[in-house]
Amino acid sequence: MRDRNSANSPNVPNAPGRPREFDETAALRKIMALFWANGFEGVSLSQIMTATELQKASLYAAFGDKRSMYLKALRQYHTDQVGAAAAALKDDTRPPLDRIRAFLDAPLAAVEGGDPSGCFLCNASADQAALDPGTQAQVKQGFETLAAALESPLKALNPASDPAALSHQAHLLLGLYSGFRVMARSGLDVNRLRPGIERALAALG
Repeated sequence: MRDRNSANSPNVPNAPGRPREFDETAALRKIMALFWANGFEGVSLSQIMTATELQKASLYAAFGDKRSMYLKALRQYHTDQVGAAAAALKDDTRPPLDRIRAFLDAPLAAVEGGDPSGCFLCNASADQAALDPGTQAQVKQGFETLAAALESPLKALNPASDPAALSHQAHLLLGLYSGFRVMARSGLDVNRLRPGIERALAALG
């Protein structure tokens, strides 16, 4: 997909047989951090060049135009952050309620720790998902991955629950998590949000 802000972006092919001289994953994580913190419109190509220390031709050859970079950054976020959160939720060496509590508390703990960046999925959902089908698809995939992972501790709590009930509970908790991400970024006192976690957990037990 062409970047609507970079209609004249050149399509620079890789030089045949010439290996890239930089770590693509490391560069992509720097691009991800920019989009995560500032959104799609808030990031310029010059900022990406500065953050990655790469020239325009190298960036386009490795990642495509700005829209392609954004989508690749979302995929990297899925690998790094969504994957880690899903693994923690499925970790059956920990009590199920502890897993759910840690997941729901993560947005609040992040703000308390001085990290205002929030969740890239939540940010992208508000920023670009309604405007770009590719973004919408990736955001949906990320949320569904988290919802599926939430079913693991929920099933451990109630082994007899039918799949539909587990899915409904998981999406309810995911909605609470996403709301916490947005509200915590607004500057709202996180101590006003934490009691909601305990009420949600009590309802599950």
